[in-house]
Amino acid sequence: MEEELLAQLTQENVELESQLTKRNEQYIFDLKKALAAANFSQEQTTTELNEMLRTLVEEQKRGVTARQLYGTVTERMEAIVNKPVVKTKSTQPFLMWLDNFLMFFALLAALSGIMSFFMPAGQSVSTYGLTAIILAAALGGVIFYMMYLFFYQYDEPGADKSKKPKTWKSILIIVVAFVLWYIIFNATVYLPTSLNPMLNPIALIILAAASLGLRFFLKKRFGVVSSFSSRPPKR
Repeated sequence: MEEELLAQLTQENVELESQLTKRNEQYIFDLKKALAAANFSQEQTTTELNEMLRTLVEEQKRGVTARQLYGTVTERMEAIVNKPVVKTKSTQPFLMWLDNFLMFFALLAALSGIMSFFMPAGQSVSTYGLTAIILAAALGGVIFYMMYLFFYQYDEPGADKSKKPKTWKSILIIVVAFVLWYIIFNATVYLPTSLNPMLNPIALIILAAASLGLRFFLKKRFGVVSSFSSRPPKR
C-alpha cells in the first residue's frame, strides 16, 4: 500500500474512532493492543480497523455494539488471523504502464499478424511495422495510466478526493493525448523500413503471445492493478 493511501486511511480511522461510543471505543482499544501483541504491521492494523470502524459507526446508530458484531476481542483476533490472505495490489506507475504496454503490444501485433493473412498472395509482411507497434503501445500505456491517475484512483477506499483534478481538465488532457497518439501512430507509416521493419505475420503472432504471457506473469508476481479495469479493485 502506498504511503499516501496509508496516511489517508490512518486519518480516516482517527475520525471514525472519535464517533464511537465509550463501549465500542474500549473494544477497539483492546483490539489494537491484541494486534500489536500479534506483531501486526501498521498497514495491516490500519486496514483491518478501517473496515471494522466503517461498519461499526453505522451499526452503533441502531444500538449494536462491537461485541455483538464481532464477538469478543479474542474471537475477533482469531477471525482476523485466520482470514484468507488477500494478494496485495500494486499501483506503481512503471508497472501499471508496463502492464498497459504489454496489452497494447499484444493486441496490435496480433491484429497486424492476422490481417496479413488476408492480404494478396505473395505479400507476407505485416500491416504495421515493429517500431509503429512499439510506439503505439508505449503511448497507449501512458494514456490509460493517465485515466487511472486522473479518475480511477480516487475511487479507492480512503482516497483524498479533494486532490482530484477538475473533471473537464482531465477529460481535455486525455482527449488531447488521444489525438496526439493517433497522429504519431499514423505518422509512422512514413518511416523507412530500416527504422520501421515489417515482420513476418507468424513472428508477430508469436511476439503477441509472448507479450501476453509476460503480462500474466507480472500480474501474478506483483499484483499489478490494470488500467483497463473500469474501477480499481476494492480492498
